[in-house]
Amino acid sequence: MYLLGFALSAIGVLWIVVNAFRESVLWGLGSLLIPFVALIFGLMNFSANKIPLLLCLIGAVLIAVGMPSMAELGAAANASAA
Repeated sequence: MYLLGFALSAIGVLWIVVNAFRESVLWGLGSLLIPFVALIFGLMNFSANKIPLLLCLIGAVLIAVGMPSMAELGAAANASAA
């Protein structure tokens, strides 16, 4: 679930960045280079970014839910290597 969440979040953020570049080059560059500018742009232009923001939110939830399973996977790999 962790990797699925990461993929959904990445798709959502890239979609917002594309919409930011459609608005202006400065918004696009800001979204790429400055943390949280893409989120601010998405919220300011909510009507055009409903689906990408939803993808980011679902992805964040899946990442949070999947983190413990990834930690268990890493612990099992370390135990078998030792």
